[in-house]
Amino acid sequence: MKKISSYRIVFLLMLFVSSSMLAQTKSVLGKVVAKTRDLEGIYVKNITTNESALTQKGGYFSIEASPNDTLIFSAVHLVGREKVLSYADMNKSLVFIPMEFIDNVLDELVIDRTVNSETLGFGKVKRYTPAQRNLHRATSSSGGIIAIDAIVNAISGRTKMLKKALALEEEYLFVEKILSKFPEEYYSEKLQIPPQYYMAFGYFMAQDPVVVTSYQTTNSEQLSLLYAEKATEFLEILKVLR
Repeated sequence: MKKISSYRIVFLLMLFVSSSMLAQTKSVLGKVVAKTRDLEGIYVKNITTNESALTQKGGYFSIEASPNDTLIFSAVHLVGREKVLSYADMNKSLVFIPMEFIDNVLDELVIDRTVNSETLGFGKVKRYTPAQRNLHRATSSSGGIIAIDAIVNAISGRTKMLKKALALEEEYLFVEKILSKFPEEYYSEKLQIPPQYYMAFGYFMAQDPVVVTSYQTTNSEQLSLLYAEKATEFLEILKVLR
């Protein structure tokens, strides 16, 4: 009888431990943040449980997890990263996951800057941004009869990825133009935008058609009022997310 009771105690202890572990498992709500608005479709995997998910518009995701589970995040245009969930993370209403934008740029070797197609009489040389240069290499035949690289890249999907990268680069440069209307201190000191959300505020303003159509033609005083109005909206959104 004592032996049977011991087995029962062990069984009850194992059941209690299992129940405790299951009770700690919950749906974690998170948001990926990066210097881009292209945050949909990022792959999220809990390598502890093999659960997986994709981010929705805005970088939001939901996945079942427990404390100390490891999540990995990957996308073609972002640097992959992993996140070990802490007990504090499990109690947050929203877990932020910062990710870095990939900038795979190979600088061209220039032997003599005075010698180019223009000085040799072949016309004005075209200047490419890093993303434009990568896309041009992937889609041009470089003087060949058949663009083998272009065919391979089209089949593999790399050209599509590079076109996407080009669009993201153009968007990033546009956001920088909007923000460059005032010094960086203006945003942190006058508009009270937290420094870590400086670029995010730029992307937020780039979505407003009024800002897009007037940031170049409106005088500084009126533009400052418009930016202040957008800053108030942006800070209200941050309050909800925190």
